[in-house]
Amino acid sequence: MNTGADRLRPAWTALPQSIRAQIVGAIGGDFVTDRPAHGGFSASYAGVVTTTAGHAFVKACGADWHADSLHFLREEMRTLVDLPSSVAPRLLAAFDDAAGAALVIEAIDGHHPGRPWTLEDLHAVAEALRALSTTAAPSEMPRAEDRMIPGFTRWAEIAADPRLLDALPHDLPARMPQLLRIEEDLSDALHGDVIVHDDVRADNILISGARAHLLDWPHARRGAAWVDLPCLLPSIEASGGPTCEEAWAVFEDHDAPSQIELLPVISAFASFLWYQQAQPEIPQLPGLRAFQRAQAAPALRWLATLL
Repeated sequence: MNTGADRLRPAWTALPQSIRAQIVGAIGGDFVTDRPAHGGFSASYAGVVTTTAGHAFVKACGADWHADSLHFLREEMRTLVDLPSSVAPRLLAAFDDAAGAALVIEAIDGHHPGRPWTLEDLHAVAEALRALSTTAAPSEMPRAEDRMIPGFTRWAEIAADPRLLDALPHDLPARMPQLLRIEEDLSDALHGDVIVHDDVRADNILISGARAHLLDWPHARRGAAWVDLPCLLPSIEASGGPTCEEAWAVFEDHDAPSQIELLPVISAFASFLWYQQAQPEIPQLPGLRAFQRAQAAPALRWLATLL
């Protein structure tokens, strides 16, 4: 499974000169080089920028580039200001003006998990999610149930669309009444007061030593503990790692609840993936629907075993 869009991100030189100057000024010294980071599902620039004084990881977007990418960059700026360094990279500088926006954060040396997934990497990620699930969210952070609903409540739309309903595998069309009942419990299952990342996957994780660093924070929410876990595991299985059930056992060693306790979230994420993978492609993000489709298969298989 490809963990990023099927295209290269914009080059450093494509950024407005004024944004590049502000980024270099924040790092200090004179520009030396940049090492672009491709993949992911954003049309912003991303990469490690090195100057004569140091280096930092940079995300930047021109004002006339992809509107959603610019929006998410601004959301991440607002989020990182309030997050402790125990769960997120340190914010070094942020700029937002008529030319566009840029985020400068500490550069972390490490590797992305999943090439292949190892038991050590799973334990490192599990400990990172345990830390999230015991860290109080800033009071001004939006609530998970307010932001993840209705996006994650797609069973009624699937049931009303013969094309989506009839193609559901694992006899799930016959279980639709049960899925709709489970969906009614999603708001309560999401409600809580700890930090929810809401986009944990291999390309948003760097393993450095025994620690997993969670990156890319535009979707952060205030919600229930371990909400991120059901949304991570289908991507692990889809990329050739252990099944969702096998991986869950590793996370239980780090105090994750039972699968049944988070069944409304497991079901909701499966409905999101199945609905989204059938939507039209987004020209600026080629590969997104294939990525969602690849995760939908294990998510639906897993869900069927829990009903």
